[in-house]
Amino acid sequence: MAHLVLAAYRPELIPSFTVIGLVLGGVYALAAVGLVLIYRVSGVLNFAHGAVAMFATFTAYEVSTVQGHPGWMGALAAIVTGAALGFVIEWLTIRPLTGRPALVKVVVTIGWLLVLQTAAGLIWGATAYHRPVKLVSGSGFHLVGTDVTVGYDQLTTVVVALVFALAVAALLRYTTLGNAMRAVADNPETARLWGINVNRVTAASWMVGSAMAAVAGVLITPLIAFDTFSLTVVVINAFAAALFGRLSSLPLTVIGGFLLGMAQTYPRMFSGLSGTADLVTFVLVLGTLGILFRPGQRKVRVV
Repeated sequence: MAHLVLAAYRPELIPSFTVIGLVLGGVYALAAVGLVLIYRVSGVLNFAHGAVAMFATFTAYEVSTVQGHPGWMGALAAIVTGAALGFVIEWLTIRPLTGRPALVKVVVTIGWLLVLQTAAGLIWGATAYHRPVKLVSGSGFHLVGTDVTVGYDQLTTVVVALVFALAVAALLRYTTLGNAMRAVADNPETARLWGINVNRVTAASWMVGSAMAAVAGVLITPLIAFDTFSLTVVVINAFAAALFGRLSSLPLTVIGGFLLGMAQTYPRMFSGLSGTADLVTFVLVLGTLGILFRPGQRKVRVV
């Protein structure tokens, strides 16, 4: 077995696999930042995050691929759909459960996952593979010093991930809404005493976080088998990146997303076995849980 692994290793593939890993990592980071934002403000671990991304992405597919409108219109439709779904989930099912145990809210988000999965399957087909949503041309440029071609769509994914992460950090640090989100995250009752509308701020966090998941879903469609199940599962990988950031630190979450993308990609140079990437994710999640959530570990701030 070791002989086969070494035989499959080709050093010249490192640049191309690095590009693929960075692109995947950008998607994971983007979705994970939205997940962390929702968790920090509302205290809910949103297991419907991937399903929201999936449903919003299929909205983009309907607008741009099926109806033939420009890709940016599809992306805009996905963002609006993701934000709307985030608001509906929070308003209809999370807000009424204020004061209830966190496990109850988690179960509700799992219910939303099943609802959105079923609805998307009924509308667009549960098993058929769909054409990806094209935002940017697949042509690109050669990476300096290598024979690797970096697609403009790949570069866009990484840039968008970094820009959105920085935008959320700026939102939290420099805006009135961001200050209100941080206050609610620290102590909702104290925030109320200061005149902050906690319900409005919480809803805003769900809308922004879900919109980011939608963007991540649209960006990843050229890289995966685009169907309702695969898209939901891929975005769930963002949970590993969020855990790396301890569900609180945005910089660590972004780093975790890129590290996860690289960690899932590099083993493919050594093994063609299916499931290798999933195994890597599982090991990383266990390791992260063991290191970051051990007793006595200090809490990390949101920014």
